[in-house]
Amino acid sequence: MQRSIWVFGLLAGAICALLEYLFFKSANASGNVMYIAKFVVLIIFIAFGLIYLRKIRGGTLSIARTLFSGIMIALVRALVMISAFTFFYYPNGDFYQEKLEISFEQAAVKINSDSEIKPADKQMIIEETQSQIAHQYTPTGYMLVTIGMSLVTGFIFSIFMAALISTNLMYNKT
Repeated sequence: MQRSIWVFGLLAGAICALLEYLFFKSANASGNVMYIAKFVVLIIFIAFGLIYLRKIRGGTLSIARTLFSGIMIALVRALVMISAFTFFYYPNGDFYQEKLEISFEQAAVKINSDSEIKPADKQMIIEETQSQIAHQYTPTGYMLVTIGMSLVTGFIFSIFMAALISTNLMYNKT
């Protein structure tokens, strides 16, 4: 595999892991800002990685190579983020406990203020929602969410980049 894929994936992963670390250490950081920033970082590094790959391959990059490389950059980024999450999670997940409690409180407030939910069902929905939130703060849940988000984002943006910078080599005569 191209070294540039590893370099751009590792850089994107390191920056995204740093953004998450700062979010979890901060008392009043916005989760939405962190998620948008991680999304933008991934897009930037996929774009730079694909442009660099096209340059080192002599200005010609096939559509398939573009898709594969973009997805691989996103996957390497996800692996770095999962490694960082796992490092901070063990031995018992105390690093994430404060944000988990805040998420529980925000979910309970939102459910309690929803007038479309019957009062008798609110407690059951709160417990179910808290269970889903807690699962996202475990290594398995985090891994699934991160890999899924990275693959979807990498695939969609790679298609966009393939339309802009790739060459359909099927019709080129040598």
